[in-house]
Amino acid sequence: MSVLHSHTREQESNRRVHMRRASGALALAVIGTGALLGTTACGAGQISQTAGQAAAVNGAAVDTGKIAIRDAHITWPGNRDAFTSGGPLKLAFLISNNSADQADKLVNVALKSGTGNVTIDGDTSLAPNGALRAGTPGGLLSASGVSAVDEEKPVTVTLNNAPNQASPGLTLPMVFSFEHAAAITVPVPVDAGPDLPRQDQPRGQTGEE
Repeated sequence: MSVLHSHTREQESNRRVHMRRASGALALAVIGTGALLGTTACGAGQISQTAGQAAAVNGAAVDTGKIAIRDAHITWPGNRDAFTSGGPLKLAFLISNNSADQADKLVNVALKSGTGNVTIDGDTSLAPNGALRAGTPGGLLSASGVSAVDEEKPVTVTLNNAPNQASPGLTLPMVFSFEHAAAITVPVPVDAGPDLPRQDQPRGQTGEE
């Protein structure tokens, strides 16, 4: 009987050791999985934070159908007086029609807020594979790979009675409307000039409570 009891105790001891080892292995596996999931979550968070960021260019870049708007911005007027008085401020942009057979036309540009007044002087037609520019935006290649601005006559787009948000370094949401392509809101940055730091508040606000 003593031998049988001894053998039974030895089996139970072995089972307990085996269970402790299995529990330890399971705990390590859980910890490892948690660390892996945490790393994956961090990576996913980084991707989601940067996925919506635009390239570091002077102006805004957006697409609507076959229409591509590039380097849209309000140009530096030469001094701050134009901002203080609400204008006039000039817009610069390049619009490319990447359709091979459908002409289009820019029919209106307006502040999304409904304030201010935007006028367009010149022909705003967009021929197939053609382009339209205002001011002096950066170059853009058309769908055919040929420069889309060299042969185009620029139009003049002017913003008057601009709101306080039209300050150097800030961004104005503006709606570009077309004859065929869907209207699109463009976050148009205001040129801060060559030597001015970015301003984070509309003019007339000091940031003090």
